[in-house]
Amino acid sequence: MNVIENKTGIVPPQAIELEQTVLGALLIDGKAMELVVDHLKTELFYLPEHKSIYKAIKQLFDVNYPIDIQTVAEQLKKLGELKEKGVMLLIELTQKVASTAHILAHVGILVEKYVKRKIIEIANETLKRAYDNEVSPTDLLESLGSSLSLVDDSISSDSSSETWKEAIENIPAHVERLTNNNGEVTGVPTGLTPLDNHFSGWQPQDFIVIGADSGMGKTAFVMCSMLACAKADLPVGMFSMEMSVKQLAIRGVAVESNFHMNQLMRKGFEKLEYFDSLYTVVDKMKDLPMHIDDKPALTVAEMKRKARSLKRKHGIKLLVIDFIQMFSGDKELRINVGEAARECKNLAKELDIAVIALSQISREVRKSKYHLPKKYHLKEASAIEEAADVIGMLYRPDYYGYDRDSYADLYDELGLIGDENAALIVEKNRNGSLGNVGLRYIEDKTKYVDGFSTNEQSFL
Repeated sequence: MNVIENKTGIVPPQAIELEQTVLGALLIDGKAMELVVDHLKTELFYLPEHKSIYKAIKQLFDVNYPIDIQTVAEQLKKLGELKEKGVMLLIELTQKVASTAHILAHVGILVEKYVKRKIIEIANETLKRAYDNEVSPTDLLESLGSSLSLVDDSISSDSSSETWKEAIENIPAHVERLTNNNGEVTGVPTGLTPLDNHFSGWQPQDFIVIGADSGMGKTAFVMCSMLACAKADLPVGMFSMEMSVKQLAIRGVAVESNFHMNQLMRKGFEKLEYFDSLYTVVDKMKDLPMHIDDKPALTVAEMKRKARSLKRKHGIKLLVIDFIQMFSGDKELRINVGEAARECKNLAKELDIAVIALSQISREVRKSKYHLPKKYHLKEASAIEEAADVIGMLYRPDYYGYDRDSYADLYDELGLIGDENAALIVEKNRNGSLGNVGLRYIEDKTKYVDGFSTNEQSFL
């Protein structure tokens, strides 16, 4: 068979013999299609005639029709793609393989070759456009990122992680693990004991939305979870479209120490000996597996591509997005937020990680009694609520001037006891209970901690 060269005379990455082996395996054993149908796409084949043959095989499979040399030849004829000596080609393909034993491994190699070809194609197109003075660097990068994301999407498997039978049979073992876990979290740690008790940690494949009014401490709240995961040697990724990495690092030090934010952000230390404690914290935090991207105005396509890269390179277990309304796009906000929410949920399932997105809320919350936030106060609430597994609304009554002595009924309603002065109001929990989770917020240190405690999770 003739191998197709590109315009430079260089043969692009391909594996013709493996293409023949895979097609031959499908022709001698039609059931092999069940093994590869979720991974093998027509575009993975390099030679046009191989694409045509696979297209015919796939069409027969889709209508549950037998797959063999005769049926495939007839289907090619219907498609107008049965070339001269086409039947002989099909016969030759069956002679290239003895069994279907390694077909998945062979398909994996075809995927690798296809990805390389697409990258070359995208790179050539990008190079061409880079010489065009009318194309801005921003547009160039946007186009490049979108093209790479499309390649990523095209090779993502559509298959389920387990069959119905496997899922049912695994339930006793799952319940046994829950029974014997002695109160340990089954997901990734939240960093706050009351939250771990309520959710048993943030669960993989869950999309969690945390909404709150401005100044409520959304970033401080999620920093607890990020640090708890990283300290447990569970890599964390974050897309911060509001704060820089430096600002987040300072907040992290505040959470893991007893320093005030004023000391770390504005005034510095009153006593030089405080530096010893600071260096101790820094030394223990600097190698935590935290991977933060602070590029502003990410597109959803960029987010998907970078999230997959974080999973491949670092094996992240938690992904945090601050915040969901800040993704850029060429559509109206409602549509952009809806797309972002759906893709966050899709990524949680695809990458088997917990995804937390922070969300702004509307000013309408100021009109509600005690300014209590509800899930419908989220900006573009309907689009977010549809995709989210968990929706929690952060609330601090004293932020609005509602002190415990004067508004005891409010604190009782929230279930706040002792020195708890904040709550996560769980408005949606697809796989668990609703309710209020009492917390303690230390305002001058901008951090959330367990009630009845000063800083149980810190390095100091």
